[in-house]
Amino acid sequence: YKGIPVKRETRTVTDEDVERALDTLRQQQQDFKTLERPAQTGDMVVVNFTGTCDGKPVTDTAPTAKGLTEQKNFWVEIQSNSFIPGFADQLQGAKAGDKRTVNVDFPADFVTPQLQGKKGVYEVEVVEVKEKVLPPVDDALAKSFGAENLEKLREGVRRDLENELTFSLNKNIRNQLIRSLLDRLNFELPESTVAQETRNVVYDIVRENQKRGISRDLIEQQKDEIYSAAANGAKERVKAAFVMQKIAEKENIKVGQDDVARRVSQLAAMYQIPADKFVKDLQKRNGVVEIYDQLVNEKVVDFLQQNAKFEEVPASAPAQPQPHLAP
Repeated sequence: YKGIPVKRETRTVTDEDVERALDTLRQQQQDFKTLERPAQTGDMVVVNFTGTCDGKPVTDTAPTAKGLTEQKNFWVEIQSNSFIPGFADQLQGAKAGDKRTVNVDFPADFVTPQLQGKKGVYEVEVVEVKEKVLPPVDDALAKSFGAENLEKLREGVRRDLENELTFSLNKNIRNQLIRSLLDRLNFELPESTVAQETRNVVYDIVRENQKRGISRDLIEQQKDEIYSAAANGAKERVKAAFVMQKIAEKENIKVGQDDVARRVSQLAAMYQIPADKFVKDLQKRNGVVEIYDQLVNEKVVDFLQQNAKFEEVPASAPAQPQPHLAP
């Protein structure tokens, strides 16, 4: 496990990356101007609509899809992938007060499973047509993001991009190390351990989706897919944990109580949960042991990375991370 070959991309943040990021920040500060002309690509159209599937309200087919059944003052951007594929395209040329019937085909991979592959019909009334108005990239824009001037904003954006690029490249290296170890080994895994890890992975997936605002109903609808993904991920994690444990024992890699306490504090802050409540939640599902194992794994991967054999390779794609600035 020492001297594992790893490819390290020679990638840097360029001036073009910084300008792209500034343009993203610029778009976050955009305003909208109401227009009298017909809608065209790039405009925002404010609409009221009602939708049906097989001649019945969409909610008859997908009970949780209320937002796809009826909306008032709903904003749609005139571009192909906006909202339901094909919906916005049929609003090209529409003006305030126009009414249109919009026919759509829900894709086979549509986010609402019950609508996948089905056809929908929408009665749409156009309320307003709006044009995006972007602010100039200047000191005023910089100040809206808390920077002293445009030069300082550029410096902050570059620093953000460099930090994220370093994290991304480092993550890629660590994934290569783990993948290389797992590919070298093939052995039977204890079923009880895999089952417990599957439950842990399901818990993590559900928690992450709830954090992203996904409803419990939608999570319940996709429970089979979640369990299948969790089972596959659990086998990999159990296998990796076994290998990491053996390396930790051989190299005398240890984790102290201070390490665990520090990580628990960080996680509680990240999830915005009081520390004592977070600890109780961890204890209910043996989560403290899980954190201990994670820290051991991280230290083992640190060791592997320090002893890896690196090969510098050209970047496979341009660096396009996003700056972590907020107004």
